[in-house]
Formats: sequence, C-alpha cells, structure tokens
Amino acid sequence: MGIQGIELLVGRLKAGDEIAFHSLFDHFYPSLCLFALKYVEDQHAAEDIVQDTFIKYWDKHIDFDHAYKIKSYLYLVTRNSCLNYLRDRKKLAKIQEGADVEADEKFLQYLMEEEAYRILYQAVEQLPPQMRLVIKHALMGLKNSEIAEKMELSEHAVQAYKKRAYKKLRESLNEQSLLVFLVSCILFQ
Repeated sequence: MGIQGIELLVGRLKAGDEIAFHSLFDHFYPSLCLFALKYVEDQHAAEDIVQDTFIKYWDKHIDFDHAYKIKSYLYLVTRNSCLNYLRDRKKLAKIQEGADVEADEKFLQYLMEEEAYRILYQAVEQLPPQMRLVIKHALMGLKNSEIAEKMELSEHAVQAYKKRAYKKLRESLNEQSLLVFLVSCILFQ
C-alpha cells in the first residue's frame, strides 16, 4: 500500500475506524522499527518506541487530513522518541557532539534509505514467485551458490532468475532515476 492507499484510509482513520488503523499500523510498523533501530540500536526499544508512536497517533488521529501528514507525523514522533530514549540513557551526547545539523543529516539519510528500501521491496513483491524468492535471498546477502542450494536450483538458473528480475525491477522503477541508481548500487555491489 502506497501513499495513495493510505490516502483512501484517511477519512476512515479520522472517523476512528480501527480496521483502517490496523492497516496503517501493518504498513508502517516494519519500516518505522528499522528507522528507530538505526537510532537506538536495540530491537526491543525500537519496537516499544514505534508502538508508542502509534498510540500517540491514535490519540490525535482526527487532526490528520492527508496521508503525507500522517507519514510525517509517524516519522517525526519516532525520531523524537528515539532521541529522548538516547538522552535518557546518556547516549545522546555522542550524537550531539557533531552538531544538531549532523543529527538532522542522519535523520534525512535514514529516512531516504528507508524509503528507498520500502519502494524496492514493493517492487520485489510484484515479481513472479521464483524471481521474488531469488531476489529476497540475494538481498539477505546469500551468494548464488547458497541460493541455488537453498532453492534446489542450478546456479545457472539462479543467475537467469536474477538477470530477469533485475530487468523487471529496473523497468518498474524507471520513473524514479535516483532510486534506480540507489537500487543498482545495492543490487550490483
């Protein structure tokens, strides 16, 4: 579900529809956890922070009339909660030593990385099943021989699936040239 899908939920969210809220939660929870994890470096703390973010959102859900406002709110509250978590544990000093500008640059970098990965994974989900599985294994860092063994395929078949999958990914992501560059860097390391 992209921003357009969330945009369709906005009215239902403002009305307090719990099913719409669960859809929003399911969509953003994994990426917000990854985002928070980059700050706090503790999986459980990141999950707690994100859950608190959704509780805060639910308390203010009637104030949001656009999907972009919801997304911005979720990321900003998560970021601020992460910084508060670090401050409370005396780790914030390390981040602030560089300067507030550096922290903001990290925030933007993490946000761009998360968004690129989210778009990439959405494109990967559109691939045919075998190609999708090969690419998911490759994204987890498995070598062609390991993928072949795991999927009971020949290495040549794995290479062929990857080649076709990369072509399909480039085609589906062609409207976003910067993203294609980032994806190419990730996939063709």
